[in-house]
Amino acid sequence: MKILKALSLTAVLFMFLTSFTALVGDSPHVGRWKGEDKGDMGFLELTSDGYATFEFEGQKMGGQSYVSDGVELAMTYKIDKKQSPAHIDFIMIDKSTDAERGRLKGIIEMKSHDQMHLAIGFGGGSRPTDFTVDALLFSRVK
Repeated sequence: MKILKALSLTAVLFMFLTSFTALVGDSPHVGRWKGEDKGDMGFLELTSDGYATFEFEGQKMGGQSYVSDGVELAMTYKIDKKQSPAHIDFIMIDKSTDAERGRLKGIIEMKSHDQMHLAIGFGGGSRPTDFTVDALLFSRVK
C-alpha cells in the first residue's frame, strides 16, 4: 500500500512539474533571431527575463548593460498580445536612475515557430500599423 501511495505521489509530482515547464517555456518570441535588410544582416535576441539586444556589424546595443553617449543603459522589451497585430516596445532604461530614456514602438507577428515578422517606428516615430513599411522577417538562430 505504501508503494502505491509513493508511486501515485511521484506521478502527480511529475505531471505538475512537466505542465509547469510547458507554461514557463510558452514564449515563442524568446531566442536569437537573424534578419536581413537591403543586403545587411543583423541579429535580435529576446530573453525570457525581458531583455532585448540588437546586433549589427559586430556592434551590440541593448541587453542588461550597454553604453550609449556615455550613459550606461539597459534595454528591455514588452509585448502586448491583446493588440492585433501584437505590439512590442523596446525600452531604454538609464541604469543609474532607473528612468526610461527612450522607447521604440513596433508590431510583431509570429509567422511560425522559426519565423517572426517585426516592424519598428524608428527615431521615436509612431507605431507601425502593418508590415508594409520598414518590416523585417527574422529567422530563428537558436
